[in-house]
Amino acid sequence: MNNYYELLASHAEQNPDNLFLRMDKRRLSYQNMLEYTDGLADALPANLTGDVLVLADAFLGQAAAFFALQKKGARPILLHHGLSPEEQEDILRKNSLQGLLRLTEGGSSCQSTGIPPQAHEEQDILGVLSSGSTGTPKVMYRTYGSWADFFPTQNEIFGVTKHARLFLHGSLSFTGNLNSFLSVLYAGGSILTSQKMQFHTWEEVLRNEEADVIYLVPAKLQLLMEGMRRPIPSMQSVFAGSQLLSEKVLQKLMDRFPSAKIFLYYGASELNYITYAICDDPKRNPANLGRPFPGIELSIRDGLIYVDTPYHVSGIRMPFTVGDTGCLNETGELIFHGRKSSWVNKGGVKISIPRIETALKQLPSIRDAAIVCYEDETRGNDLAAFLVKDPDAEEKTIRQTIRKTLRPVEVPSKMFFLKEIPLNDRGKVDMAKLRENQKKILSDNIATT
Repeated sequence: MNNYYELLASHAEQNPDNLFLRMDKRRLSYQNMLEYTDGLADALPANLTGDVLVLADAFLGQAAAFFALQKKGARPILLHHGLSPEEQEDILRKNSLQGLLRLTEGGSSCQSTGIPPQAHEEQDILGVLSSGSTGTPKVMYRTYGSWADFFPTQNEIFGVTKHARLFLHGSLSFTGNLNSFLSVLYAGGSILTSQKMQFHTWEEVLRNEEADVIYLVPAKLQLLMEGMRRPIPSMQSVFAGSQLLSEKVLQKLMDRFPSAKIFLYYGASELNYITYAICDDPKRNPANLGRPFPGIELSIRDGLIYVDTPYHVSGIRMPFTVGDTGCLNETGELIFHGRKSSWVNKGGVKISIPRIETALKQLPSIRDAAIVCYEDETRGNDLAAFLVKDPDAEEKTIRQTIRKTLRPVEVPSKMFFLKEIPLNDRGKVDMAKLRENQKKILSDNIATT
């Protein structure tokens, strides 16, 4: 195979009637998906080549554009939702891209930048965006083999087979979703999803479609667990990454999916999968991200995690670090300390934001928590905690519990109570919205301490 359109076409020829995608009330077989893709490809401009951003309202539009552009020999780059037109233009210009393809329910439109296609040293077939947390998102490119050559390994570990019915949720611009989506395509299995951000709907899909594999970030697994009342014995595998699994969420996962193996992995957009752990004990260290996947080498230098893998994006040298920190324990397991930028120097004391968030999520009356670092005029770096509490819990009691649980220097100076922690389309905490909430609460003169 040279690209994922060819892989889709191959499955459509061999097993045309097998379910490929179930999205809410819509069901598409492999043949249906191929026909939908071909129709979109035929409607695109003949000269649409090079590196093309894709902005699609719906999951199906993202998937179809991804395949259609590869059919035309272009490299699709799925765009995060919620970016302003100015930010979109910035991505096009600073990454020297050839165009922007927009898909809505009303149709499609193409915007050409006039920038000549750039030469690629590797046989790149797709691009992925960095998070853009410190500026304009950067496009990173991948060859077909940089993911596909690893699918046999990850699919065997995570239990993805040609019979798999895997549930995921959110935008395909999130690398974890796109990789999982393509791993199911590789195996010839079925994808189950929903456009709705409703855990009751997700549970209906899991039960009605007899899902046996779940891929969700821990924040979404937590949402699912809050509403699920009855176990699903048929679930065989649950895997998650990008965030840590708290003891409370892991216990609920084990109760609701008694037959499933629960995996927590460590990975990066630049490097693919790195380590994984089988989580079979709620009391386990949540920062333990397990041992390396087969064929992956791991080392620690000056506290930074370095990875040597053949499954990386184009243009980087091995070993490589994304700036994450950690250490290896006596059995060779990775103990994760967070991104270097997630450490805060508060009054001369270094504090790990992920560790504080994990500690808060373990408390009985706290359903969810997120920490934001801010600059205090007199004290320098300080912490603000955003908390989701149980309905019958008192804020005063929670504040007292936090002060007893954390070291004095670790206690957030500001504590805000929200109905929910806002997530972006990739299932990660939306830091911009948290800061907006902080400003609004302070402007409304609501006490925070």
